[in-house]
Order: sequence, then structure tokens, then C-alpha cells
Amino acid sequence: MDRRLRHLALLRCFDAAARNQSYSIAAQELSITQAAVSQQIRSLEENLQVKLFVREGRVMRLTKQGITLSSSVAKAFGELSLGFDRIQVEPQEGVLTVTASPSFCSRWLVPRLWKLSALFPDVHVRALASAQYEDVRHSDIDVAIRQGEMQVDNVHQETLLLDPVFPICSPRVFQDEQLTSPEKINQCWLVEAIGAGRWGFSWKDWFKLAGVPLDSQCNNWMEVTTWEMGINAVLSGHGVFLTSGCMAKDLIESGALVKPFDIQIEPGLKFSLLYDQESPRIARIKVFTDWLKAELQV
Repeated sequence: MDRRLRHLALLRCFDAAARNQSYSIAAQELSITQAAVSQQIRSLEENLQVKLFVREGRVMRLTKQGITLSSSVAKAFGELSLGFDRIQVEPQEGVLTVTASPSFCSRWLVPRLWKLSALFPDVHVRALASAQYEDVRHSDIDVAIRQGEMQVDNVHQETLLLDPVFPICSPRVFQDEQLTSPEKINQCWLVEAIGAGRWGFSWKDWFKLAGVPLDSQCNNWMEVTTWEMGINAVLSGHGVFLTSGCMAKDLIESGALVKPFDIQIEPGLKFSLLYDQESPRIARIKVFTDWLKAELQV
């Protein structure tokens, strides 16, 4: 073992002084005297044979070597804290932080969280909408629900849902355009999510599946950045939108939107579930993920 690791107690004092740039504030934090802090820093400097601080007025400034050591010590103590967190398992009750794409969060997850609260009133979910993946191992995020499949190491990842993609429209558009056959969609205003073609969910893909030529001369197009924006567009009577089933299921069941044809792109949109199996909140995570999977089957 590196003999310099014998100075862990001195490093704790150094870390407090480096963060606060003050021996007196470090002393208050550690519940020791300022003289004791000064003595421990001096002892560490003598053992390492480097100068770690220089005084500038009332402020203790880190030297170049001190800055380097401070960064390493902060990381090391951070890893120790993480290790302590991992072995101190929290109870089932408490706060759970979940992140999902903006559309999935607002259209599917948040409207159903009351059901989880009814079953587990002591589990409180913080739902965060984000288009980017957040690290579930080194952040406050406990569970991530992401579109597609992520390339993440040392994290539990499973397919949560394979969701068919199909056209939807308002009842008024359905009646006015007399959408009795797939060919009739060629006369409609087509709404599409940006990037849908990369996933195989574009109107071109759907027309090909339906065996109908896409008449680009007749179509008017609108692109939107999220599934939710597309759904809002057709709710207002604006054309026909290709959507993932879970995004529009409740609106179709209520009659607010219509699924004019059974032709759908499958397996469709993929959602992945990610979490840290070694999380201290694993009991809470298990409650939420079990409920999530069951709710998606309803």
C-alpha cells in the first residue's frame, strides 16, 4: 500500500481548507481549532515535501501543487461517499427521481402517477422531462426511461416497451376527408416527427407498408420536434400524424382522436428502462419498475 495513505486524517483537514480557502472556516466545519488545522496542513506539507497553501490577506490560496492534490482528494472522498451510499440501503418509502423523454413524461407517465401513489403512498416520484440520458450511477437520477437502446456500461438495461406506430387524426378530419382507405391519406396534411425516418417511422415507411404510392405532389407537410407536439396538432384538427401507440391510447379510447386504419409499423418505437442495481434505493426502484411494467400492460 502507498505509505502516503497513512495521512488520510490530514487529507480530510486539507480538503476542508481547500474547499473553503480558509483555515478558520475549515476548523468550524471539522469542530477543531484553527491552530489544529494549521498544524495538520503544515504536517502534510512536510510529509509530502510540497507547499500546498500560500496566504493572501485572510485567504489561503492553493498553490499549483495544492490545486492538483485538491482535485484528486475531492474525487477520492466522493468515491468513498458513493461506496458508503451503496452499502447503506434505504427503506422502500421515500423520494424516487425518474427521468423520461418530454413526450413520454407528459403524455404517459405523469397522468398515471396517481395510481402509483394510491398503491404506495410512501413512494414519492419526482418526474423529470429530459431528451438526454442522465447517468443513473453518478447522479440523483434513480430510473431513466429512454427512447431506443442506450450504450451504457455497468447499468441494468432492459426493453420496457415495443410500441407500434400508426396514423391518428381528429374525428372531424376523419369525416371530412372520408378516410375509408389508405389512399385517402394522400389528400391530407401529413404531420411527422423530425428524425422519424431514421427510426423507420416516417410517412414514407407507412405508405410502403400500406402498399400505397406516396403522392409527394399532393401532400402538405409539417414537421414537429416531439410526439406531443404532433398529437396537439391533430387534436386541433390539423392533418394526420404518425404516433407511437402509448402516446395516444387514452385519446383514442376517449374518442378525442381516431385511428383510421389498423396498418401499423411494428415492432415500432422502443423504450428502454435503465437503473443501477446497486443503488441504495433499489427497494424503491423495484416498486416503481414493477408498477410501470404492469401499467403498460393495461
